[in-house]
Amino acid sequence: MYKLTLLLFVTWLVACKKETSEDGGGNPPATTDSFTVTVNNGYGSGKYKTGDTVHIFSVAYGTNQLFDTWTSTDATLLNGKDEWHTWFIMPARNLTFSGGLKTITSFTLNFEQIRGRDRLKPVYSYFPTGHKGFVLLLHGTSGTAQHFVNSYEYQQLIKDLVNDNFGVIITEAEESTTGIDANGDGKIRWATTPLDSTTNVDYANIKAITDTFYNRGVTNRSKLRYSAGMSNGGNFSSYLSFLFNYKAGISYCAPSGAPLAAVTTVPFQFCMARFDNNENVGPTGNANALTNSQTLTSRGICSKYYMQEHSPLYPERFARKGDISLSKSAAVFAELKSKGYLNSKNYFIGFSDALVTAYQANPASFPELNSLTLLQRLTVVEQIDLAVADHNMYSDYNRATLKFLNTQCL
Repeated sequence: MYKLTLLLFVTWLVACKKETSEDGGGNPPATTDSFTVTVNNGYGSGKYKTGDTVHIFSVAYGTNQLFDTWTSTDATLLNGKDEWHTWFIMPARNLTFSGGLKTITSFTLNFEQIRGRDRLKPVYSYFPTGHKGFVLLLHGTSGTAQHFVNSYEYQQLIKDLVNDNFGVIITEAEESTTGIDANGDGKIRWATTPLDSTTNVDYANIKAITDTFYNRGVTNRSKLRYSAGMSNGGNFSSYLSFLFNYKAGISYCAPSGAPLAAVTTVPFQFCMARFDNNENVGPTGNANALTNSQTLTSRGICSKYYMQEHSPLYPERFARKGDISLSKSAAVFAELKSKGYLNSKNYFIGFSDALVTAYQANPASFPELNSLTLLQRLTVVEQIDLAVADHNMYSDYNRATLKFLNTQCL
């Protein structure tokens, strides 16, 4: 009996070894640990593991174009299928996305000087025929109206707004016009207090400028009014929309204030940046913005909260504005990669300040970056800041902004 049992055991062992050795090494069948993303008319193609966060980006587009939408049978995976840059969590299958552009009618902002409370103010504006309303667009600390209209990310918002039949008005803080820090806070920017249009010159100027357009018949008082601003302009947007009872307001990279969130009835959207390194925002400001948004929602006031996420750079990123060629963009990207500024997944390490400091100390050690003009180098730094999700105006949620202006929380 013992010998029979031993024989059966040996026979079973040999049979098992023979069965498992048919794959050549006794290993279990190979399993797929990554899948392919294919991006047409855009960037982000590659191999990704299930559960990875994958960013996709549209190709660059011209002044007479806008991003339209991403088409795919898997478009529902996308955080924002109508945004030029969006992201998703990788599932266990291959995916294909195609970016679409649309041609728009070109327009030119009208520039003029309009009398404010105390002096002439620089004003840029455009009102499409039959516009449904208009948006006051507000710069950040140390900004100007001219800087706003010449900045690429702001230009994308202006294009989106006008294409969606909104009028736009861009002016500047009184301190920006005079160059004088009137309230002694050490900054040149909009003054949010006192909250009235008589003693506060910034509110008075906004009222005078909009009244001028009313009086000309360019627009009328039945048109809905909105505001959107960046940083200090974002804070000003929250108070401006409250004071004049606008239809809705939006802030980029500014949390507004808890006292206002407790009383305003104006729908308000917050667009924050994950790694905002500004001394007045940072993680605390992002958290405060979320709290203020939740306060509004708890009071039955529509509010949305969006967060721009850290995203990888790609070789063509620096050509996005059109002032740097695709080949030069790839060369700068390769230089940053070779010098250790990008990690294995091409995320920029740290903030752009380290690169700027290193470049200024030894420009010759960055031959590709050094071959660019000053404005082109500023483009590189700006695109890095946007990829890092630092304190910067961004166009990643333009369509979410349009949706909020049009329908709020409906």
